[in-house]
This record gives sequence, C-alpha cells and structure tokens, in this order.
Amino acid sequence: MKRLILMGAGHSHMLVLKQYLKSPLRDVEVIVVTPSRWQYYSGMIPGWIAGHYAIDQCRIDVEPMVKAVGASLILDNVVDVLSDQKQVRLAGGALLDYDFLSIDIGAKTNLTSLSGYTGPVISIKPLGHFHQQWLKVKAASHSGKQHLAIIGGGAAGAELAMAMAYAGPFQADAGYSISLITGTHGLLPDFGARLRKLTQRKLEALGVNVLEQRAIGTGDSLSLTDGSLMRADLVIAVTGAEPFSFLSASGLVTDNRGFVLVNKYHQSLSHPDVFAAGDVCSRQDQLLSRSGVHAVRAAPALAANLRAAIEGGEFTAFQPRANTLYLIACGEKTAAGSYGPFTFSGKWVWRLKDKIDRGFVRGFTGR
Repeated sequence: MKRLILMGAGHSHMLVLKQYLKSPLRDVEVIVVTPSRWQYYSGMIPGWIAGHYAIDQCRIDVEPMVKAVGASLILDNVVDVLSDQKQVRLAGGALLDYDFLSIDIGAKTNLTSLSGYTGPVISIKPLGHFHQQWLKVKAASHSGKQHLAIIGGGAAGAELAMAMAYAGPFQADAGYSISLITGTHGLLPDFGARLRKLTQRKLEALGVNVLEQRAIGTGDSLSLTDGSLMRADLVIAVTGAEPFSFLSASGLVTDNRGFVLVNKYHQSLSHPDVFAAGDVCSRQDQLLSRSGVHAVRAAPALAANLRAAIEGGEFTAFQPRANTLYLIACGEKTAAGSYGPFTFSGKWVWRLKDKIDRGFVRGFTGR
C-alpha cells in the first residue's frame, strides 16, 4: 500500500480531503500532519476582531474530515523534509516514510525589519497563535492612552487596522490610537488606484493614522523613513510572507527566497513525488500572489494530480483566472472590492463577502 502524507491542513489540503471523501483513493494510506486541530479561515479573522463573528465561525475542526476520509491525523510539526530519503521528521522525533508528499503549511511572517525591536510584538501568522495573543491583548488591563502600530500596508494590514479601530482593541474607557505603517510603496500597492482611495477614506473615517513609511525596530522604538522615532504599546506585524527555514535544507528546489518551486501541476521541479500549494510554494512559469484565493482554486488540480501520480493518469494544470475577486472588510459591516477594472464598495459588498466566507467554512462544518 502506498502512503501519501499531507503536510499541513491549509485551504488546499482541506479541499483535497473533501474531494477524496467523494471519490476515495484506492489502496492508499493517507496521513495528515498538522500542529493543530484547527484550520483558521483568514478571510474571517478581521470580522472576528470587529465583533461580527465568534471564533468558532472562523475555523474548521480538521479531525472530522480526516476521519471521514479514513485518513490518520498526527498533531505535530514537521521540522525536516528529507526529500531524497522520502521521509519527514516530526518535532517529536519520529521519522515518517512516504511514497508521495504534499506540502500546504503556509508561511511565517517576515520579521526581519523588527529583529532589533525590544517592545511587545505579535504577528498575524500563524493565525492560531495570533488568535491566542489577541485574546490576551483584549483581556489585559490598560490605563491611559494606548498606541497600537500595525506594520504592513497590504490587504491584511488594512483589514486588521479597520477591524481594530472599529472594535476598539483595549478597554472602552481608555483612549487609544492606531497607526498603519504601510511601507514606502504605500497602501495596497498591488491594487488599483480607486480601491486604494476607497480604503484610505475608510481608514481615515475610523481614525487610523496611515503612514507611507518604512518602520525598522530599534530598541523600544520604531525608526521611520523620515528619521523620526515612534513608540507603540503594541506592534502587530503584517509584514509579508517568509518560508519556513527547514525547506532550504530539504533537498527540494526552491526559489531565491526559499519557497518550494513547482510547475503548473504544483509538482516539485526536483522531486516528482512531492507537491506543494498555497503560500509555501512559488510557480516556475508565472508569478502567483500568496493569496487564499489561489490556494482554494488550486485545490481541484492538486487533488487530481496527487491521484494521477499515485494511480497513474493525466496531470491537470492549474491556470489562475485572468481576473480575481478581492474583497476587503472595512471594520463595520461594509466592504470594498475589485474585479479586474471594476471597483465597488458598500454594505452589499460585505453581504457578498460574508456569504462567500461563511459558505467556505460551512462546507466543512455544516453550520
């Protein structure tokens, strides 16, 4: 019997399991290795912070799906991939052999710019850790004016800033201020001018101070591009993705940043028995943004290609759509979005986003 290890329980792997529930693999032992039973749906975390969702509405219990497929679940971290030996090493010390391996472990937050910072920092990834840290922030007792600095001007940073400003990150009777430090490329650099302007207005209406500067941690302060120093009671890092360091020693071919390099089938360029999807990988043939949208859409091709590799058959290329729907939650129950050249905002956009997000989670939880 062949063994398939699904390393991580990200969006792609959850959808792969769902596909195999409908159409099981034949004579294959499937093992899912992930450090937590919970898979957090990133698109709903700002809504949780804003108070629109309970946390259980924003996460999926992995175990029921794994059991339904007839797979085994190991709650542990992979700390080494020994691709030439076709093994993975777990944090607990165990070595697991595989015939085929699929990697969907996401990425970490790049904290390079904050390496010299001595103040309190929490990062957005991994989401399970962020969830626990944010609960501690909310539970902490604060007195006097508090300043929260969010570093990162992409969609995630903007959404967090608006959600936190709307909800109030600290006690209601204490004053607070929020700064969003976007970096020198400005707010939402990968999006169109109209969406950037709409989001800027929403941030300003919520009282968020948007600074188009780079921040570097220096002792207990943030050093900005203009030479000024900023003090914050809490820094939240949304500073882009960084690969897990063990991947560079795995024997798998990686790009110049250390992400697993894959072809159009999401198959490793160096080891055809290894596949990868989501934030952990880079495509050889085209630039693919690290977005949950692409992880979800790549899942059917990944499921088909794992089956083809195991059972024999034709591979399926994942071709991203020319235009992608992006929706940004704006604190209150409104949202802004874009699709190709079109930009829109309003309560109806929130309802659309809410329907899509709830639908994804409901597909695994039934609620």
